Amino acid sequence: MNEMTKFPICVWMSGLVAALFLAGPLRAQTTEAMGGLRIERNPALLGMAGAGTSSTSVNMAYAALGNPAASAQVHKTIEAGVSYATWAPQYAAGKTLSVGVTGRPAEDLSLSVALSRQGFGTLDSDTEAGFAPSDLLFGAGVGYALGESFSLGASLVYMKQALLSDYSLSALAVNALAQYRFAGLNVAAGLVNLGGKVKSDGGSSYALPTSVKLAADYTLSFGKADLQFALDGDYFFSGNYAVAAGLNLGIGGIGFLRGGYRFASAQAVIPSFLALGGGLTFKGVTLDLAYLTASDVLSGTWMAGIGYRF
Repeated sequence: MNEMTKFPICVWMSGLVAALFLAGPLRAQTTEAMGGLRIERNPALLGMAGAGTSSTSVNMAYAALGNPAASAQVHKTIEAGVSYATWAPQYAAGKTLSVGVTGRPAEDLSLSVALSRQGFGTLDSDTEAGFAPSDLLFGAGVGYALGESFSLGASLVYMKQALLSDYSLSALAVNALAQYRFAGLNVAAGLVNLGGKVKSDGGSSYALPTSVKLAADYTLSFGKADLQFALDGDYFFSGNYAVAAGLNLGIGGIGFLRGGYRFASAQAVIPSFLALGGGLTFKGVTLDLAYLTASDVLSGTWMAGIGYRF
């Protein structure tokens, strides 16, 4: 590893360690809002219970809402995707539509944008009858590769939640991650949803679900089959935590079987769940599907998506 690569790695790790120390004092004073920031929009990753943030083998269309550092290590010109989901159908009846595009104007540079809207059922009350709450999410990101193995990425994400006809929340958050690749191993680390307090129309303020993230994946090849192991961990500034472990079995470079489990602390914004998924790819077109179960809140959630890589 040359000196040019060593320096940004050292700076990044120093900042990550500092964030871990800051998380302790902050956790006692935070009440999290904007849980929608933590919903996975990529159906391939959701099929692994949200593990695989460091993966470079899935469609990078939604990198602006996830890990823009990984997108700088994929040698594709453009990746685009559209996904649709029913989120927590027995609890919130959310319908989520997401669109994302990632392009590479230069060999070591990636730019990404993504838009997601989640709508819920209409409220049934005397004052809010007919009003449907919704979330709107927009992200723009950039990734830059420093050589073949190391990359940095950052994205700015805006979210607005319309909770009542006269009450909404809005916030800006930053995702900042670094990624290192060695043979079949990818490792990513950084801060997710870092930002100030969420401000309501009425003047109240709440903390974002900010976390320190560490993710890794490793791929083994067996003839025409590839087996990817993925592990993601988040330690939230609120003191909550979540760990997701997933598998992605590729068969002949055409079909994929996925599964994973997310374990989260009781007060985490996204609870524990079991995920099952699959996918197909042919001539750059990808079809992915994920289904969630084993959760009081999220059972019955499904997400489907179509993407294109070239």
